[in-house]
Amino acid sequence: MSDLAVDMCVIGAGAAGLTTAAIAAQLGARTVLIERAEMGGECLNTGCVPSKALPAAAKAALITRISRGFGVTCGEPTVDFAAVHRHVRGVIDVIAPHDSVERFAGFGVEVIQAEARFVAPRRITAGNHAIRARRVVIATGSEPVVPPIPGIDSVPYFTNETIFDNDQLPRHLLIIGAGPIGIELAQAHRRLGAAVTIIEADKAMPKDDPELAGALLECLAEEGIAIRQTAAIESAEPNGTGIALTVEENGGLSRIDGSHLLVAAGRKPRVETLDLDRAGVKYGKQGITVDRRLRTTARGVYAVGDVVGGPRFTHVAG
Repeated sequence: MSDLAVDMCVIGAGAAGLTTAAIAAQLGARTVLIERAEMGGECLNTGCVPSKALPAAAKAALITRISRGFGVTCGEPTVDFAAVHRHVRGVIDVIAPHDSVERFAGFGVEVIQAEARFVAPRRITAGNHAIRARRVVIATGSEPVVPPIPGIDSVPYFTNETIFDNDQLPRHLLIIGAGPIGIELAQAHRRLGAAVTIIEADKAMPKDDPELAGALLECLAEEGIAIRQTAAIESAEPNGTGIALTVEENGGLSRIDGSHLLVAAGRKPRVETLDLDRAGVKYGKQGITVDRRLRTTARGVYAVGDVVGGPRFTHVAG
């Protein structure tokens, strides 16, 4: 175990952590950045970048379909979903060097690719390193919520962290959740040729302007997306060729069969493996507790980005 004494230890290499580490190092602070998974975090790998690259391909398919209205005859497009997948991965690969270990090493940041755990306030272990820091910034982001639906563990399902690894067009994609993630991926897959059904326990897009949400839902319905609102999922089970969901609506039960399932039921702060109690950092279901200066309940320890709750957007984190 090697000992490191640093000015700044940043945990998490997403938007918030990368911004913090880069600025700290360029201002002369000895900085360590710890990331257990992929550099770039959600935005690069499972969020902003792939979730815009996929709809871009879907829009190209849509334009081909509606081109006749502009006097240009193309016909129904042929979608090679494996090629679409390569396009999405290619966009990620183009941007990845911007968030790479090599780039941040050039700023003077020491990057440790391991899982971080607190052993005391401002003392952290990561891999074979024991780190003592004057300041610590927790920027571990958020992760998908998987609702406790009976049988959900018996069926394969995607989240936003795994669906962009899929290179086969779903025959019928079932989506749990009608928030931004569910809606965006529903439209993209529908335009690329999949049948899509969204199941939402509440109202679709509940945090957005009702009039605008209503206009959006009308557009989605016109594109052939089935949206089941105020529908509670009672159970999930394999049906031989895919997944079957039992749904309760208006006091009655119905069954929806699909080939693939996407769980897009919200996100939660990623804190479980940090051992925050050892650092004296207070947290709850919505995230780490911070004041207006992003200070946690432990002296010298800060938290920023998705892990503190609030609007979970890349620009907010940055």
